[in-house]
Amino acid sequence: MAQMTKLALSQSLRQLMSERTLDKITVKEVVARCGVNRQTFYYHFKDIYDLLDWMFAHDGEEFARKYPRIDIDDDGQNTMIAICKSLKDHREVTINVYHSLGRERLDRYLCREAYKLLYQSIKVKGDALGVSDENCRLLANFYKHAFVGITLDWVQDGMAGDIEDIVSRFHPILSGTFDSALKRMAMSH
Repeated sequence: MAQMTKLALSQSLRQLMSERTLDKITVKEVVARCGVNRQTFYYHFKDIYDLLDWMFAHDGEEFARKYPRIDIDDDGQNTMIAICKSLKDHREVTINVYHSLGRERLDRYLCREAYKLLYQSIKVKGDALGVSDENCRLLANFYKHAFVGITLDWVQDGMAGDIEDIVSRFHPILSGTFDSALKRMAMSH
């Protein structure tokens, strides 16, 4: 029952965020939209940002189910495409979170999901070359920030354009970078 209530509250918040930025939404509006009282809200969440964090965590679980593994032979392009498609599926919400006090939480969510996918790919390649887990994590963290930065620039610009065309422009930059970085890491130890 608690999970259903949390889902209802997050759906209510998502609907409101499709209309306006997070800082213009009140707990009163969230509970009114889903038919529960404020006491129920505060039983589950300390504030709207706590609900937003829960919503992103839940979305992350859904994202992981939808994209359990990304092709390890691409250097991150499929990771970027998957994340951008997920954001574009909720375009208005994404833009309204970006333009509100919830932007930091959006950044954390994207970093967490990008890291998971990048690490999977890098770890498989790194293991084959004898690269330490610590160095695989370092490389995944590096690329996570690059990918999320590019993604947030795209969100800031209104999420225009075909995702696959946009990501394909990065192919000359990314092609072979995981392999060459991992090979250099393997030789340095």
